Parts: sequence; structure tokens; C-alpha cells
Amino acid sequence: MARRVVLHIGPRKTATTYLQRILQELVLDGRLDPSVYPISTRDRTDHNHVPGLIDLAREAGAIGLQEDAWSDQDGTDARALIETVQAAPGDVLLSAEAMSVLTPAGAEAVLAALAPTPVDVVITARDLARVLPSSWQQHMRNGNVESYADYLGLRIEERDSGSYATDLRRGFWRAYRYADLAERWLGSGARTVTVVTVPRSGADPHAMWMRFVRAVTVPGLPEIPPEIPEDRANISLTGAETFALYGFNLAARAAGQGRREVRAAHRALMRKGWLERPERGQRLGLPADVRILAARWSAEDCAALAASGMPIIGDMADLAVSSDGDDGVPTAEEVARAAGAALALRGRRSRDDD
Repeated sequence: MARRVVLHIGPRKTATTYLQRILQELVLDGRLDPSVYPISTRDRTDHNHVPGLIDLAREAGAIGLQEDAWSDQDGTDARALIETVQAAPGDVLLSAEAMSVLTPAGAEAVLAALAPTPVDVVITARDLARVLPSSWQQHMRNGNVESYADYLGLRIEERDSGSYATDLRRGFWRAYRYADLAERWLGSGARTVTVVTVPRSGADPHAMWMRFVRAVTVPGLPEIPPEIPEDRANISLTGAETFALYGFNLAARAAGQGRREVRAAHRALMRKGWLERPERGQRLGLPADVRILAARWSAEDCAALAASGMPIIGDMADLAVSSDGDDGVPTAEEVARAAGAALALRGRRSRDDD
């Protein structure tokens, strides 16, 4: 049986894929024992442990999922993951960002399934000025059709009303109010909870990994991480590209295309249409009125996190949000250029098929 489990619960958009891909690469390269970071509990290689842990949360009825998400889950992923943990000789590191939106009942179910192995939880935390735009970007990459204004408006309403505490479909603030997230897992039975802040842009490129290594204290992790192959990296879109993707989703939805078909088209646009552009533009930011709110929310949440006494690796200032700055919302011309690049890609592919 494993000596302990270190459970990295994200949330999303807090360098989770970056960390998971490094750990996967270390195992594939033979530099990390697969019992430490299991990547083959199913009939394929995974970079995280979302399938098995989602199984556990679904059984507890403690996670809100879209109707077509994880619809083929039947419990086998959970059983395979638990058996892998039970067979491990030492520390086991698991990572699943979906765990950050669990209710107390869900957290308790996951911890109970891993018992009697003690579980140390690690939370990676990023400032809201980067999280909110990145979350809408991911929303678009998942094939949704909610406008940026509507998406931000819903996050404001949820924060003001507190509806996220009981509505399983509204998990954003269950994940990104970091003090509440840490206390929820500690109260559900985690042995320890540690928070790792995501460094600001321009920091040492290895700073995030080094902070993570300090937090998990798992033997065998190198101080300098391997380079991640481009075909396994998480591609970040610019503001113009994200708005163009929003338009693509609207058209695809009107045409009756499913989410999986849409996401496959997205990957082609990103890797063969947009990444080749020399001038892709800037990342999406927050409109001025929402940035002011995010600055206030950040101050509230940082104060709560400091008062909680949770161990923090990194700088609390990394979570602060300035009330002023460039909104990063693209112009119509920038969106048109991004959409044009997508059309050009489709034209090239059509000619190649002829």
C-alpha cells in the first residue's frame, strides 16, 4: 500500500496541464517510476487522473457535469486507479483539476476511497486577472456558445449570490476562492493542504515547477523539468483567436455539430492555422469594470487565505489584481484577421483534398 498520496487538485488554468505533462514526460523518459505518477491505469496513457477520480465523484453525486461529458464512465477507471495506489510501494502523486469543484461530499468520497492511505492536498493558485479570461477561453475550446460578457456576468452573479455553494453546475467560485477550497478539503479529511502560487509573467520559466516540487516533497522529482514536446503542450490562444473561436462555435452549433466534432476542428485551427501566424496579438484581458471587481475579490480572497494559516509556497503578491491596466479585449480588425487565418486554413485543406 502507498505510504501516502499527494493529490494535486488544480484548479483549472493554474498551470495544471503544464505540471501534468512534465510528470508524464518524466515517466515516459524513465526518469520517474510509474508507481509514483501512474499514467497507464487504463488501456491508454493519460497525463492526469481525472477519469478515475471523476468516477468516484460521480458515484457520490457531488459533481455537476454536462450531459455529454464523461458519459461512458462505468466505475472501472476508479477501481483501476485505487488498485494502482494500493499496490504502490511509496509515495503516489495524483493530479486532477476537476477535483477543485467538488462539494464537501465529493471530497469526502474521494478521500474515503483512498483510505487508509493519508492524503496531502496541493492547490495551485493563479490571479483572477488571468484566470477569468483563460476560463472563458477554455469554455470556447469546449465548444460552448456563451459570450464573454455573459460569461463574466454570470461569474459576478454567482459571487454576489453565493449560488455556487449549492448549485453543482456552478463550480467556478468553489474552485477559485482558494481559502474556502483549502478549508473544504482539510475539513473533509485531508491530512494537510498546501497552496502554491503561480508566478507572474516574466518570472524564471522553471519557477512554477520548482515551487510545485517544494510543495509535494515527492522523492525523485528533478529540480529542472524536461522540455514538453509541442504536440503535448497546452496551447494558449490570443484574445482575437478566442473571439474567432466563439464565432466558429456559434456556426457549428447552428449546424448541429457535436462538441467532439467541434473540438477536433479547433485543434486543426490552433495548430495549423493560428500558431503559424507571426503576429497573433495579445492575450485576452478583463474589461475595466470587471477588473475593478476582480481587484476587490482578490484582496478579499488573499486576506482569507492569509488568515487561514495554510502553508503557502510562492509569493502571495502573485494573486493580487491591479484595478487598472489594458483590458486586452480585441478589436474587430484583430478578430477578423484571426477568423481569416481559420478560413485560409480550410481553403488550403480543401485544395489538398482535391
